Amino acid sequence: MINILRLSHVVIRVTDLDKARYFYSDLLGLIETEKDGDYVYLRGIEEGQHHSLVLKKASSAGLSYIGFRVAKSEELDKAKEELKSLGLKVMKYKEKGVDDGLLFETPGGIPMFLYYDMEYVGDSRLDFYKHKGVNPIRLAHVNFVVKDLEKEIEFLKKYMGYYETEIFLDSDNVKTVSWLTKRGDSHEIAISKSSKNSPGFHHETYYVHDVKDIIRGCDILASAKLWDSIERGPGRHGVTEGYYVYFRDFDKNRIEFFSSDYIVLDPDKWKTIVWTYDQFRYRSDFWGRPIPQSWLTEWVPVEDISTGNLKGWS
Repeated sequence: MINILRLSHVVIRVTDLDKARYFYSDLLGLIETEKDGDYVYLRGIEEGQHHSLVLKKASSAGLSYIGFRVAKSEELDKAKEELKSLGLKVMKYKEKGVDDGLLFETPGGIPMFLYYDMEYVGDSRLDFYKHKGVNPIRLAHVNFVVKDLEKEIEFLKKYMGYYETEIFLDSDNVKTVSWLTKRGDSHEIAISKSSKNSPGFHHETYYVHDVKDIIRGCDILASAKLWDSIERGPGRHGVTEGYYVYFRDFDKNRIEFFSSDYIVLDPDKWKTIVWTYDQFRYRSDFWGRPIPQSWLTEWVPVEDISTGNLKGWS
């Protein structure tokens, strides 16, 4: 097993870097660490690492990769051999603030990055004059879709040490969504079974301390005349219990702001929560509010780590 410490960061593709910077930093309040060429590096208020969200200028929207921090540098060599033995694409890779890392693709084709040491710039938790927008605290979780859900879950459990907190069954009692954690949050990863032949990225999520910040996000985007960027919410999930709102940027990349989920105190005692098909609205929104069709059927493609191009979308 690769000793993963936590979910670390997400790199997303945007077609207009200035507009994306305006959306994520000026409006929503992610702190800009720096801009370097075709990249903007952002982080939350409580994050001391160089970045947790990277905006990468590209010809089309989508996911570049998801980053995870490992427990020690020796884990990278072990991971390289383990991943190669599974027949997965894997290569040495470095990024801004990280000199030594591994880029690989999961069995479902999701690009992921492993590293141990990232440049530390210090958090801004007490620098209240820097807090703006929705006061995003830290990267909380990611959500993606794959064709073979069970194979992806098996990989995350066996090789990355994750365990399921909750699952959703369809009308035939077949698992179609899984929520998984490593550090004890309600989830760090959510995966759905894809209706397409290619993997996709649904959203990244930032934690906020107060529901008022979620509501403030809606006020900010509405006052900026970006009504169409408010996709879903505010609401409350049945799964994970968290309050939420989903926004979409100028390229239709999706971001969620989230608060008040639970913590798994004793993982060895945890029993996976099972939601049945007839609980769909209750588990998706505790208040029973309808889910926009776009949220259920639209996601963005992911990069092929070998070519840098987007995977086939069919």
